[in-house]
Amino acid sequence: MVPCCFLVAVLAPLVVALEQSPDMVIKEGQSVNLECSQKKSSYTVMYWFMRPSGKNSSLTLLVTAIVRGNAAVEKGFESHFKSSDIKGDSITLTIERAFLNDSGTYYCAEGEHSGWAIQQSPDTVVRVGDTVTLECSGSRNVIRSMYWYRVPMEKDAGMQLVVYSVEGSKADIEEEFKNRFQSDGTKNNHLSVRIQHVLLNDTGTYFCAEQDPQ
Repeated sequence: MVPCCFLVAVLAPLVVALEQSPDMVIKEGQSVNLECSQKKSSYTVMYWFMRPSGKNSSLTLLVTAIVRGNAAVEKGFESHFKSSDIKGDSITLTIERAFLNDSGTYYCAEGEHSGWAIQQSPDTVVRVGDTVTLECSGSRNVIRSMYWYRVPMEKDAGMQLVVYSVEGSKADIEEEFKNRFQSDGTKNNHLSVRIQHVLLNDTGTYFCAEQDPQ
C-alpha cells in the first residue's frame, strides 16, 4: 500500500492557544483521528482546515463546530471525514479509509462565534508590478485586535502573520513584509493592507482575523 502522509500543524489566525496532534504517516485505507484542544475555554467555535500537498494548493475549510451545537462537515468531504462536536475544550476530526489525495497539512483554529463577523476582499488577480489593497471589516462595535495572515503557494508552506493592529493603534507589520506592505492600522473595526509593486512570490491565500479583548 502507498503511505499517506498527514503533516499536522497549528493554525494561527484567531489565537495561538491551541494544541493538536503531531505529524503522522498512515497507510492508504487506514483511518486516523486528529485531535485539537484549546487552552482557553472562552472561545465558542472551532474549525478544521486542510491544505493539500499538491503544488499551488489552497486552504480548504473542512469542519465548523459551535459550542453546544453540532459539528458541520463541508460538502464534498462528508463521505469519509467525520467530526465530533466540541467536547469540553476539544474537537476530533476522523478521516475514515484515507486516500492518497487526503495527504496535506491539517490546521485547527478557534474563535468567537458571531455570525458573519468578518467581511474581507474577494479573490483578486493582479499583474506583477501593480498595487493592491486588501480590505477587512468586523461587524461588532467592540474594541478588538485585527490581523492579516498569508499562506504562500509553495508546497507545505505555513501560515505567516503579515500585520497586527489594535483598534486605534498603529499597525505592526512583520519585518519581512515592511518593504512593500503598508497599513494604517485598525480604524472603526476596519483593517486594510496595501501591497505595493506586487511580486510573483506575493501569490497566496490571505486571511483576515479578529480577536475580542479577553
